[in-house]
Amino acid sequence: MIVFTNVRLRGINSIVALLAVGLIAVALAWFGWWDEIAKLIPYLSVHMNTGFYLVFSTALLILRLLMFFVFDRLTYWRIRPAQMTEEHFIGGGAESFDTNGLRFQKLSSDFFRSTLGFGASDLRATVSGSGAAAIEISNVIFVNRKVHAIEKLISVKPESTSEDAS
Repeated sequence: MIVFTNVRLRGINSIVALLAVGLIAVALAWFGWWDEIAKLIPYLSVHMNTGFYLVFSTALLILRLLMFFVFDRLTYWRIRPAQMTEEHFIGGGAESFDTNGLRFQKLSSDFFRSTLGFGASDLRATVSGSGAAAIEISNVIFVNRKVHAIEKLISVKPESTSEDAS
């Protein structure tokens, strides 16, 4: 239950996860291991001792680290003067936003995420104009440094060339 309520799998990631679960189920059937697994169920004895809590918390830590360092990084943002682009590592999709009227806001973070998560917090970008949207970017590491760099980039206006004038 903890995994399903905390892991966000959208789009192609959900399809890949379902295919991986299906592949594992078919592989277990192919090798005839389902019968062996079913035979172990009557002998299963669960005792919640220190070992259980150690294994359970380690599994949760591994899942959280995977979400933070792997899956959250599959969608990334590229910010250039006058343009902000959301790019997806899987599928190659991208969406661009004009930085005129763009406002960045660092959302308040809790103590543990900011200290144990390398200064991580969430960002909200509010785009104004015809394509008005509020974009939330989660788990941004070293958020204060990145906000200052983003503010410098979006304040720079690209110079018009002589071809633009004609």
